[in-house]
Amino acid sequence: MTSLAKDGGVGLEHGADASVRGMDPDLIVRGERAALGPLRVDLAGAFARWSNDPEARRGVLRRGIRTAETEAEWIRAAMATGAEHRPEAVSFVVYDVADLVPVGSAGLFEIDHLMGRARFGIIIGERRGQGIGTDAVRLVLRWAFADLGLHNVMLEAMAWNERALHAYERAGFREFGRRRGALVSEGRRCDEVFMDAIAPDVLT
Repeated sequence: MTSLAKDGGVGLEHGADASVRGMDPDLIVRGERAALGPLRVDLAGAFARWSNDPEARRGVLRRGIRTAETEAEWIRAAMATGAEHRPEAVSFVVYDVADLVPVGSAGLFEIDHLMGRARFGIIIGERRGQGIGTDAVRLVLRWAFADLGLHNVMLEAMAWNERALHAYERAGFREFGRRRGALVSEGRRCDEVFMDAIAPDVLT
């Protein structure tokens, strides 16, 4: 499940997690199926694998090939940005809450604290179709509204990606418009779907 917002990420491979080293990863928030934690440079290899996965790439506009080295560079920059007092972007590692295996990443971008708004992006590289992505979306939205004090979070997605659109709706997003034929996916034009979520709908 992906949106068209930014995503990103030499490290542990194929379902690796901090428990390999005898310790659980740091968690910021835990849900029913997913948990969110801070970015980790040691997961750069996993981030590259998720970003290069053919299924995941179908739902994003980026066409570049990621490597552990490029993802490590991105992660370090994103960690620094997210640590600021009023961050312009915040990214998370998404874990399967059942065993704390990292399965993807999600985040908020173009955060505008004055207007109380941001854009959302997510990529789930493993264990799709198990509700982890939907729960991760809920957790990021609640964190955006309750912790950052934002009011509106939006995303853009491809119209053909109905599974992702339904997941976003279950998490609290609502479609508010389409840009007809504005995107090209796998050689075919498709509509760009705009969705947003607001704090009163999610926090009540």
